[in-house]
Amino acid sequence: MNDPLVKVKSSELDRLHDPTRFDEIERLHQRAFAWQPQGQIPLGIHVVNPDYAKDLRYEQWLDPEVFLPIQTRYLIDTLTVGSDLLPVVAINHTGTVHLASMFGAKLHMPESTLASPQDIGPTPLSVLADIDLAERLALPPMDAGIMPELEHFGRLYREQLPAWVHVVGPMPMGPLSTAMELRGSDMLLELIERPEACKKLISLCAELECRVIERFRAVISTQTGHTQPTNFAVSSPGVRLGDDSICNMSKEMIQEFCGPSYAWVNERFSGIGHVHFCSLINSRFEHIYETFCQMPEVAIVSSQFGFEYYQEHLEQLRGRLAVESFYGDAYHYVCEQFGSFADWAKDFVPRFKNESGLVLYCQVGSVEEGREMWAHWREVHRW
Repeated sequence: MNDPLVKVKSSELDRLHDPTRFDEIERLHQRAFAWQPQGQIPLGIHVVNPDYAKDLRYEQWLDPEVFLPIQTRYLIDTLTVGSDLLPVVAINHTGTVHLASMFGAKLHMPESTLASPQDIGPTPLSVLADIDLAERLALPPMDAGIMPELEHFGRLYREQLPAWVHVVGPMPMGPLSTAMELRGSDMLLELIERPEACKKLISLCAELECRVIERFRAVISTQTGHTQPTNFAVSSPGVRLGDDSICNMSKEMIQEFCGPSYAWVNERFSGIGHVHFCSLINSRFEHIYETFCQMPEVAIVSSQFGFEYYQEHLEQLRGRLAVESFYGDAYHYVCEQFGSFADWAKDFVPRFKNESGLVLYCQVGSVEEGREMWAHWREVHRW
């Protein structure tokens, strides 16, 4: 690819290369997840300007030559703000479909999109008409589904971007969520009626996730000496698994059906469990935090409104379950509740800056908004 725009933007990137600062950010994240007080709450601010992708069409979703210039612009704006994020370009826009596609799932393409690489991709359609069919499933080859196209993304990104920029593969899926994509919502009843068949399918999905992670790390590895960051530019001691389907389950079911698969992934990748589930303005799913506090397989919970649970249950979480939070609707929610981000930060930061166990990040639409937000954050930390 010989896109002059990418070359120009790469030159701009080089001016933003600050290895000392990047090392500091990594330490901030790692110390927070290890519950080591440092007088600072890490806050990352992604700048995703919608104008950069306003002409993007969904039929281009597997074309890296379309996405790379856009994502390079996002990275430049994000690094210009200079918040607590590592330099990362991740293949996030394919959402959760890559593992299901490897089992032969057809992909339902939406009619329209907001045209941001941070948008979730198409929806996989279930492939198992009955949970008994899971008995016949075998691990697919690594070139199944859309994996060849995604590996092309990774190789092209790695070739075109500076070595100090982390290239990260598709978002790792929690084994239960992958299993439910393959079977559909009927699996929720089958967890009760056919638990052993469900466990076998979940275990198969866990093994495939591990192999895909290993494959991508080999394809897009860099010689920076850093740990592999998450898809959202946070330095995590473990793999961040997205497992939204656990919101439908009880505490006991999460422990029984998800704990073993989390342990399997953890064993392959550093031993530290990092699990995401979506919390919404009207749905917090607080029972999941309570469950994870009882599960040695999970050390970090990631959820949009997790900062609220943190502030209300710090003693329960302390030293046991760290929190990654504040993305999605959370940023705009606190602005509405407190009048502005600055007013919320004035209330929140002085109470918790000398604690630990919390990493925050969010998304804004412009460098100007990001700089204003970052200035407020640093100011309240000086109080």
